[in-house]
Amino acid sequence: MKEKTKKEKQTSAKKTVGKKIAGSTVSLITTVAVITAVVLANIVVTMFFERNPLTVDMTSDKRYTISEQSLEYVRKIQTDVKVTVFAKEKDFENFNYPYNKQASELLKNYCRENHRISYRFVDMDSNPDIVRSYNDVKEMDIVFETKSKINGEEISRTRKVGVSDIVNFDDRLVEGLSNSGFTIESYARKNLEGSQAQFVQYFSQYISSSNAESAFTSALMTVTDPKPVYITFLTGRSELGDLTYLKTLLEANGYNVSSVDITKDEIPENTDVAVIGAPQTDYMQADIDKLEKYLDNGGKKDKHLMFFSHAAQSETPLLNKVLAKYGLEVGEGIVCENRTDMYYNQPYYTLAGDISEYLMSSMESSKPELLIAQSRPVNTIDTGNSSLDIYKLFSSTDSAFAAETQALVEGKTNVLKNGKQCYAALSIDQSTGGSVALMGTSSIAEDQFMAYGQYANKDMMLTLFSKMTGKSAEIKIEPKVIAAKGFEITEAEKRVLKWTFVLVLPLIVAAFGIVVTVRRKRR
Repeated sequence: MKEKTKKEKQTSAKKTVGKKIAGSTVSLITTVAVITAVVLANIVVTMFFERNPLTVDMTSDKRYTISEQSLEYVRKIQTDVKVTVFAKEKDFENFNYPYNKQASELLKNYCRENHRISYRFVDMDSNPDIVRSYNDVKEMDIVFETKSKINGEEISRTRKVGVSDIVNFDDRLVEGLSNSGFTIESYARKNLEGSQAQFVQYFSQYISSSNAESAFTSALMTVTDPKPVYITFLTGRSELGDLTYLKTLLEANGYNVSSVDITKDEIPENTDVAVIGAPQTDYMQADIDKLEKYLDNGGKKDKHLMFFSHAAQSETPLLNKVLAKYGLEVGEGIVCENRTDMYYNQPYYTLAGDISEYLMSSMESSKPELLIAQSRPVNTIDTGNSSLDIYKLFSSTDSAFAAETQALVEGKTNVLKNGKQCYAALSIDQSTGGSVALMGTSSIAEDQFMAYGQYANKDMMLTLFSKMTGKSAEIKIEPKVIAAKGFEITEAEKRVLKWTFVLVLPLIVAAFGIVVTVRRKRR
């Protein structure tokens, strides 16, 4: 075989070196391309998930997870909603931890589910101009607001949620305040300069569960409902019915609730349902004029009234005339039951299981029972008005009777009327859509009776308001009890993870690629 000349050897060596250089160059370019792709991919993915975060609730109690009912409503919102939290973010989350932390995360999840909802944390000390643009806000308050134009006029709707609204308190505290004549709001207003944050600090040991989801969903329902419903409670006549919880329940289900002293002010024009909570004394003629003006509504007669009676009321002849126009009448005596299985401790603490199909068709309970105390019977009377449809909403058994009130007070039983008794009735004017509901007692909607979970008082009241106003059924959310800390990722840990994937890992890949390239080059 012919040996290679020196020139051929040199040429072959040059080719070999050229191949090595070419291979190294390709390897280097490939490595750089891969590193660049990894870095760019991380940047793109990071930017995407900053705008569309993928979150996994790894807490054992799923405290940051929104219920399907709330999600269904939130995703349908077509109005821009701005949520302002009046505190620094860290201060808010650390206050009343872990409940405020849960509320903050839930709020962020609401915004992720619907980009029309936005939030901001505002330091009150550094932003006095922003604070002045809101009415009576305190540290830690949360304000939901929308702005829309109706007939060329900008309408702003707001709902304020305080830190005591995002938690549920033990019944012992609520009952203790009630016995002293206070609600949470009134106690904070009178003793703590209106600060719910101070109230939560004082009574944090009584917190039993989170109410953040219910409070936030309720606020969203209130400010985004295209047809808001306004409920006005009429006061000023020493009302005997304690309907504090009923107001809270209505607010939690998206109703706009307010109170008006009928002896001083007119009933607001936007009122859909006026509620009279068992006045101890009759209305004066001036009060009746305001009530009838409201019900007439300029001849439309499309308004609604709910009237609660009470065993301790004095005679109310002027109010009775208003009810009589709708074919309703408060009867004599107190409804009692003979059947021991249909009363609770006393014959006049009765159970009502005979509920009309008008209500039953929309109630959640399949076999509901209502707990009722000292109800006066409700009678229906003929008015000659053929456009009135009257529904007996719920009644006693056939073994019931109406007993004389004073005799019961004296421990005696003087029967006025035997047989089935009606506890409540609803009269609807089919020609106008207006309606009047008469309840034989305010007890059915009072705090103590609404608290019993085994009875359907809450379900019935919400269904009745829904029927009267045409408002869709409420969203019911169970409170979340937060006990263990579970698994959580702090903001610092989030930043570490972010830069690990965006910068550290790509640099490690780059260094590895450079080492491989250099080693190949030296071979």
